[in-house]
Amino acid sequence: MGQPIDLVIRNGYLERADAVMDIGIDDGDIESIESSIEADGICELDASGGLVSPGFVDAHFHTDMAFAAAGERHPNYNEQTYSRKELVGKSQEFFANESVADLKPRIRRAAEQAITNGVLHMRNHVYVDSTVGTKVVEATLEVRDELSDVLDMQIVAFPQQGFLRDPGSQDAARAALEMGADLVGGIDPASMNNSIEETIDTWFDIATDYDVNIDVHVHDRGTVGMYTLERLAAETVERGYESRVTAGHCFSLADAAAEGQPSLIERLEQAMETFVAADLRVVTCYQSTRPCMPIRQFHDNGLIMAHGTDEAQDVWESHGNLNPLEAMQVASLKLRLASGRSWGTNNGLASLWQLITDQGAETLGIGDTYGIEPGTPADLVVHNAASPQWAIIENPAPQYVIKNGRIVAEHELRTTSPKWNRSEQ
Repeated sequence: MGQPIDLVIRNGYLERADAVMDIGIDDGDIESIESSIEADGICELDASGGLVSPGFVDAHFHTDMAFAAAGERHPNYNEQTYSRKELVGKSQEFFANESVADLKPRIRRAAEQAITNGVLHMRNHVYVDSTVGTKVVEATLEVRDELSDVLDMQIVAFPQQGFLRDPGSQDAARAALEMGADLVGGIDPASMNNSIEETIDTWFDIATDYDVNIDVHVHDRGTVGMYTLERLAAETVERGYESRVTAGHCFSLADAAAEGQPSLIERLEQAMETFVAADLRVVTCYQSTRPCMPIRQFHDNGLIMAHGTDEAQDVWESHGNLNPLEAMQVASLKLRLASGRSWGTNNGLASLWQLITDQGAETLGIGDTYGIEPGTPADLVVHNAASPQWAIIENPAPQYVIKNGRIVAEHELRTTSPKWNRSEQ
């Protein structure tokens, strides 16, 4: 019997091995994976044959206005449907009226709820503009620092108003990057900024000045959206930014893949060559994923398509519980309506599982250190489910969430801060 190690997870089902194994963890990393580890663990967990997976990845989220809809008997901002222009205005008004002290508890609550659901890696789009400035980034950076031992968070400086529509947003984004934001964001070059070429150039100019990656929102539909993605991919190659650019939402891809539009289908097939050359990454968000989103086509072409929660009960959406399993359950049902029952098969569910695990890790650039292998960080979820498929179907709460070899959630996040309560808003 060897010296005790920090943690041993006994009897965990590992999907890739298709076997029940023991996982030995020491000094924050996975030390060994064996059918039976002889060494004792200072702490031991029995997975009882349940699935053990890497921590989930949420590749597109806005914690900054999370739970703004909460606090009332009925959700705020939810009396009717609003146009995008109205919602953009409501967002600016919300942030203008919130202080850093007001924002931090909401941001922290969102991050902690994500952790309890097994999310250990997140890309967070954070609001900047000429009026609000970098106030929201400041609040988010403080929360990121406070939770750095339990959550890896990348911050995107996101100009909701558009860099050309609101030129002061460019200064705010640059200031945010100097403060510690990780990526430059952007929004619809056509419908929000009225110039596809100039907007894309602005994204790359700011990104190259700070040597950071790009992650932008592309909502525009049909041929306008496809042209935007094609130009973004082409500029990615021209600027030598291959694998460093992500586009979120990308509704036009689903439009192109929809039946009955052969010209767009052909255009998507042709565009794939440019997307592959650029190694363009795409993130789809389950609350707005169009039923014909070509997930399999992207994956079959060796392209990355990942998933993000996007909103959590905020100004834009009253839905969103920061739960990747819930998201994939909804996505499976939605995709089945448009693309057939294959999305409910074991292979279909396995494809969706990739959106919240390996594909998300590649999007965030952590693929080399992500997974369950000796030497990788022990960022793990012990599930109350037998497999990825059953986890999506049943959507159970994780039994344990483990970050760097330490149990950080066991139904509730272990934190020194008081648990956020709706009554406190």
